[in-house]
Amino acid sequence: MKTPFTFMLALSLSACSGPAQKPSLSRPNILFILTDDQRWDALGCFGNASIRTPHLDRLASQGIRLDAFYPAAPLCCPSRAAFLSGRYPHQNGVLNNAPVRDGRRFPDETVDLDAGSDTLATRLNAAGYRTGFVGKSHLGGDPRKWGFQECPLWFPGGATRHKEARLLREGKPWMSDKPITVAFADAAIRYLESRRAGEPWMLWLATTAPHAPYLHDPKHPYKVQDLSPPPGWPRNQAFPSDADWAGYYSTISMMDEQIGRVLDRLDDLGLAENTFVFMASDNGFMMGSHGHKAKQVWFEESARTPALARWPGHIRPGDAVSAPVVGVDLLPSVLALAGAAPAPGLEGRSMIPALTGGKPLREAAFAEVQMGGVNDVEPGDFWQMIRDGRWKYVRSRDATEHLYDLESDRNELKDLVSDPAFAGTLDRLRIRLDEWLRATPARSPD
Repeated sequence: MKTPFTFMLALSLSACSGPAQKPSLSRPNILFILTDDQRWDALGCFGNASIRTPHLDRLASQGIRLDAFYPAAPLCCPSRAAFLSGRYPHQNGVLNNAPVRDGRRFPDETVDLDAGSDTLATRLNAAGYRTGFVGKSHLGGDPRKWGFQECPLWFPGGATRHKEARLLREGKPWMSDKPITVAFADAAIRYLESRRAGEPWMLWLATTAPHAPYLHDPKHPYKVQDLSPPPGWPRNQAFPSDADWAGYYSTISMMDEQIGRVLDRLDDLGLAENTFVFMASDNGFMMGSHGHKAKQVWFEESARTPALARWPGHIRPGDAVSAPVVGVDLLPSVLALAGAAPAPGLEGRSMIPALTGGKPLREAAFAEVQMGGVNDVEPGDFWQMIRDGRWKYVRSRDATEHLYDLESDRNELKDLVSDPAFAGTLDRLRIRLDEWLRATPARSPD
């Protein structure tokens, strides 16, 4: 006899393969929360003893923690394009935060997906969902171009101050008298309050936090001397670095408070029971780990981010999943939730089976940074990576290789690439990475 949880799980998996317009509670609403520059270990529920994130920790306790989530590229625009398109950067053509021509970057311009590209929004629109966007867009600057039907408030750039930020409200210039994260939470709440009964919806809520400049919020004070190293900090390196950890943590706690307001309103409106909530970050941030200050490198602090999911009655509360999940997996996952047919050309795999106790559809995670031929950037300007079980293999532009055993060496302190004892593992991962590249051919240059 099936338990209630098993019955609900079977119902959810059956619904994922049903017709696109099936009018049933099996087609949940979808809330996607995307933070900015958040390390995988910058949440209490990921073992950080110093940071205060009660609302996201509560989300984790009510849902599931993803312990091997990797953006398709730990760099803002390529990561967001992969979430939107379900394709890796070398496939969708978004390789950088700014366009590259003749080996030069043009930082005053912005990259975007090709006009008319299928996106998460266009696919859900076709499935009968009402799609909304609130927050930081950066990529291309205008979320309406990606098919989102309602865009009440957004910031088109990459980084901005927390107060007196210049935003776009319904497409028109506007400056909030509130901090930007509060304004975004207000707009998200208004979006939730305006939903019509019986019409499934999807909201993409993208914060600018905790991206610098950091906010030393007096409501969420931290003192550096009171902080212990986060779980991902290299144990052979002194802590803290010269990064502003107090500001970083304060910004995250402020952000957590505002996300909590949105989640509380979801509860108040009676929407939480039929809403799939997924939270992740566009990339991590090194904060001085391994001597790197920012992102786009392959170390876990940059390449991996926190990720949480909640779907009452389908995801077992307080669970954790070790199976790998990649940013490109978001689009096929929400299509499965919507009961829509899989989109052709997608390289992502639905994460729903892995989250709901079934067999994961992905065995390995792939990620990359390809800075379009630019050579005068940080060492992480061009590399490809595979995470396969305990093993992580990285190959750089100049054929430099790295091999780490993340089970015995979580902080990636011992590079095993030259150890003959692991030659077989190295060869196997080289082959798997090559197979992935052959299976995901790069888009032809314009």
